[in-house]
Amino acid sequence: MTTAIDNLDAFIHRWTARSEKSPGEYSGNYIITPEGLVRNNMDEESGRDGYYHFRASTSESQVMMARGYLKAYQATKNIHYLTVARTIANALIKYFFFGVIPSANAKWHSHWIVNGGAAFHSKEKDHESELIAYGEAYECWPMWRKLRPNEFATAGDSLHWFMETFDLFYLLDTTSNMRNQWLAAKNSMYREFQMISKSPNNISYKGAIPFELGNKNANPPSLGGGVFVGPYYAGYQNPIPWHFMKDYTAAANMLRFLIDAQTAYRTSTGIMGPFAPVYHYDASMLSGATINKFSWKGPDPNTFWGGFQYRPFAAVANFWQQCITSKTNNQAVTSAATISTAFLTWLDTWLTAHPAEKNIPVTFHEGAAPIANYNEPHIIALALKGSLYCKKAGANPQIVTRVTGRLYNMLMSYQVTKGDMAGSYAPDPTRHSFNGFWAGEIMDALALHTIG
Repeated sequence: MTTAIDNLDAFIHRWTARSEKSPGEYSGNYIITPEGLVRNNMDEESGRDGYYHFRASTSESQVMMARGYLKAYQATKNIHYLTVARTIANALIKYFFFGVIPSANAKWHSHWIVNGGAAFHSKEKDHESELIAYGEAYECWPMWRKLRPNEFATAGDSLHWFMETFDLFYLLDTTSNMRNQWLAAKNSMYREFQMISKSPNNISYKGAIPFELGNKNANPPSLGGGVFVGPYYAGYQNPIPWHFMKDYTAAANMLRFLIDAQTAYRTSTGIMGPFAPVYHYDASMLSGATINKFSWKGPDPNTFWGGFQYRPFAAVANFWQQCITSKTNNQAVTSAATISTAFLTWLDTWLTAHPAEKNIPVTFHEGAAPIANYNEPHIIALALKGSLYCKKAGANPQIVTRVTGRLYNMLMSYQVTKGDMAGSYAPDPTRHSFNGFWAGEIMDALALHTIG
């Protein structure tokens, strides 16, 4: 198992941008820069069909890669993995948090996307001559523009990834003089996250994570502040932060949302386990949906994407097993067990019904059964993580053994063994296409499987 982790690490370092080039000159295929910026996709294709520039680095890829290397260190005790994790986390702070070092009480905001390669021109009318430099935060289609003063936007799910990663640094990086910085970073994320439960009392499922925290398109922008906007995505939910902060009322509200999302998915498809993807509690980003109803319509149009199913499964199962380990017993823990067991049972049923399938469902449309219509190994890794957490929590051992064994073999069948993409899990190695967040999530799953 450690060989699989080592091979993935070797791939990442094989595809590190040429260090003899100065920052701002990086171009071509690479997955990470010498300064630690992680490309969302290592090839030269633009992201989301042109929504963002093809050399984009996103907070999603950046924090997941850092977390993956931390988990690899936890599993192997190889100091190399901790050293790489520090480099990636320092780049996270330098570029995504605008170079502001976290401190005890100051606000600490991030932006979700920066330029991970050569400079390019803004497409904003009357500002076309402005260059967006390497490492500079920007906003996307249709303008690809510079940020206004004090402007930022943080995806709601990034907050729990940040918190979990900074907590891991604080626990594992015990010999570093940066330990106080990791503690301050974790506490800063606590303060940001607690804003969710301080929202107006009439908001449904208070404790669930909204789509975005930001101060964007304000005229003039307010100084330093930010507000949560947009609907609840099932795929953004993770109760672990509430466990960290011992707020099990907020956790129970979030998990009630996910139980209701499972019920709404069953109403739509007749299948129990997966989640209806979006719930609009207000009209801030309605996208043609109806307030206070579950929907497949939202500001991120890829509501059918399988990652939005397996992410909450893994997150809730992790919460469940952490609560069991800490001997925490309350309504939130009961709900987490209900959610995780329903999803795991559905997954087991599907795998049993498809004994020759080399992938799991990745597309979840409204009113239809989910389908395995393309290969995305990182989604297999997410399902494996969730199943392993269920095992730790005490789920049915026969089901867990069947599911984890099948998923692990599926995942390993995708690791490339030869050529310049060796060590990666690229479905088509000839395309040189592999996502940074895939690498981080897969490394996380391999480490969890190693720990057992």
